[in-house]
Amino acid sequence: MKKLLSLTLALVLTLALAVPAFAADSETETAAAWTLYNMGLFQGTGTDDQGFPVFDLDKAPTRAQGVTMLVRLLGQEEAALAETWTMPFRDVPDWAKAYVGYAYANGLTTGRSETVFDPNTPISATEYLTFVLRALGYQSGEDFAWDAAWTLSDKLGFTDGSYNGETNRAFDRGDVAVISVNALDVKPKGADKTLRETLGVRDDAWRCLWLEESLLCMPNRMVFAFHKADKSPEVYKEFVVDSVTVNGVPCQVEQYSTPGAVKQLCKDLTKSEGINVSLPDAFALVCLTYDESAALAAASRTVEDGGQTYPVLDFKFRCTGTLDDGTQVEELFIMPYYIIGYGGKYGDIF
Repeated sequence: MKKLLSLTLALVLTLALAVPAFAADSETETAAAWTLYNMGLFQGTGTDDQGFPVFDLDKAPTRAQGVTMLVRLLGQEEAALAETWTMPFRDVPDWAKAYVGYAYANGLTTGRSETVFDPNTPISATEYLTFVLRALGYQSGEDFAWDAAWTLSDKLGFTDGSYNGETNRAFDRGDVAVISVNALDVKPKGADKTLRETLGVRDDAWRCLWLEESLLCMPNRMVFAFHKADKSPEVYKEFVVDSVTVNGVPCQVEQYSTPGAVKQLCKDLTKSEGINVSLPDAFALVCLTYDESAALAAASRTVEDGGQTYPVLDFKFRCTGTLDDGTQVEELFIMPYYIIGYGGKYGDIF
């Protein structure tokens, strides 16, 4: 799992995302969404043309989406999907019927009226916090007031005072992701285990935390090393890059997929180039060749730096990491970069 910190070459800068007002930090939101995705708890609003989830973290979540997350946090998605539920609401879309039906049958949600659930109306912070608190075994009206649910969530520690009467409606899917991840480490009412332990879900992607380092940026070519992050529980013994695109443009991949292969490459380059090439914590290295002009032309966003506007290059990686016990972890991640010049940490030897 990519740790949200980058070792960057001065000439190739990672994109710094703006922090929206009254919302969780963008990088924190993204990390939370990927964590929940890897655990099967957050599916996004769809997929892009390369099969990557589209999280739409800046969009407002709906009542139907909030109930869906509630059922997943309860660990009852399979039970919900296994039944055909009877409910009085006439406006629930087909994809949400199992979730809303389960929640209604178990007294976890009600409608706006006897026959209207109002599934597409944006959900507020206190409404979603109410759902999460119910997943943790707390009852509105008894343990907390539903219209100020943040009072209890702050006390339990899965929110930090960010939500109140003024920010209640400034709530997006990124907030949903952060709140949900934080709630996983809270013990339900009267329980000895956390919600994460109770659900029994496991995210192997967090067993190896890593950083990327850009070693070389030249026209039509980028080289990245992948390093074990400080305090990472484990490190991949093999990390295979299955495919990479940049703004939809395919990349040709040359790779060194094990720590031993990277060390041997460094040793060979040190000998042949007469300079000390050392990447002691790198467990993999990848050289990408691509049509830079096409990728820049296909950029869907830009970044301002020093009064200049630069197209953003979104490198989308699909990889498979193998841990020491043989566990294989599928890693999907996006590395956004913009180029303001060319060069490399060791010149252009890679």
